[in-house]
Amino acid sequence: MEESVDLHEEASKENEQTLANLSPAEEATSKDEVEIEKFLQEQKSKNTQYKTKSDLNAWKKFCESQKESRAIENIPANELDLLLSKFFISVRKQNGTEYEPGTLSGFQRSFQRYLHEKGSLINILRDNEFSRSREVLAAKRKNLVRQGKGNCPNATRELTEAEEDALFENGQFGVHDPKSLQRALWWFLSLHFGWRARDESRKLCWGDVGLATDPETDSEYLVWKSERGSKTRTGQDGGHQRAFEPKAHASNNKSRCPVEFYKAFRSHRSQAMLEPDAPFYLAINHQRKPNDNVWYLDRPLGKNEIGKFLKDAFAAAKLDDTNKKKVSNHSVRKTSVGRLLEADVQPNFVAQLSGHKNLKSLDSYHSASLKRQREMSAILSREPSTSAQSEENQVITSTTTQQNVFTVQQIQPQAIFAGAHIDKFEGCTFNINVFCGDQSKIARLNEN
Repeated sequence: MEESVDLHEEASKENEQTLANLSPAEEATSKDEVEIEKFLQEQKSKNTQYKTKSDLNAWKKFCESQKESRAIENIPANELDLLLSKFFISVRKQNGTEYEPGTLSGFQRSFQRYLHEKGSLINILRDNEFSRSREVLAAKRKNLVRQGKGNCPNATRELTEAEEDALFENGQFGVHDPKSLQRALWWFLSLHFGWRARDESRKLCWGDVGLATDPETDSEYLVWKSERGSKTRTGQDGGHQRAFEPKAHASNNKSRCPVEFYKAFRSHRSQAMLEPDAPFYLAINHQRKPNDNVWYLDRPLGKNEIGKFLKDAFAAAKLDDTNKKKVSNHSVRKTSVGRLLEADVQPNFVAQLSGHKNLKSLDSYHSASLKRQREMSAILSREPSTSAQSEENQVITSTTTQQNVFTVQQIQPQAIFAGAHIDKFEGCTFNINVFCGDQSKIARLNEN
């Protein structure tokens, strides 16, 4: 993030100029304030700082075209509202094309964030004085949607099971070399712990993930013991907390077992890198000898290398090039959430694993799988096999009554008492009539 570094450099230059004009007493007080401000700046998200600065650069270029030299915080509300309206209408990318609707709203939020940091009391998101610019923004977003924008062309997608299998089969994930091993373990941990892109990964220390034994089954599992903050958990009093520590249990399939990959990774680290505060992902020692058991250096892997784990593996495996641009590290989080929801895991359990505060947020992480899409298309086309199966799934195929005991032998998940586990009813009499689809087909099903 070279741009975010520039922000600190600019702030340091401003502070030095200020201190040069102060008396010794004032300078001592000001130094304390500078240190406090420096600390606060360091705690802010680097990505957010970069986004704010980038959006402000676009604003400054627009203002230059309007012969406006005042800083945004010094422009009166009525004039700023007019400028914002014109900005939303006219702003374009450097290549002259339109932005996505969400990007325009991002501009608005960046400007408000900057105004707040500058101590301005105006709020362009809520104040009545800025109702016109908000109306213009809404109209522009609507216009862009009519042009075909707003379909999130750059959004990442989840991986299919076949693609995951291919990454293992092609050697991009495995235990045979340091790159494949580290990538594979990253995949397992991200998948089971619901991690975001590279954020949790780059903060991770060796002691944050532990190996434990399940007291009920005696099987081993990995547990994420220490979370080092995220955008939904910032350490504030009363803030959002995970309901449980995410776990990755051992698998009977040793070639896909998270615990086995963890142990292999541990065996190829130096003793110093087994300390709790050591970085988890390590730079590869490309100068090692063939018989060296230690594969990694005593220094962290660069965040950019972590950030392209999946993209590089996907490309090296020569998987579908038409979809390659939509695969990134964030795809593993979408895969994690998507798989669980596809398997009908309760959304609140999924959110507890992924760390989402709002269940509605899960909607953007999961869409109908290709299998579901095929099923829906077949239903709409009234494909015979699909229709028959659909009707069969809605029928209770057999019941037995003996000694005043009613036992349900088969209830499909979409049928009566969906989601419940029913063993038996005693001392009761039930008359259940099921009417759905072609009655002659139901009769044939009951005969079978």
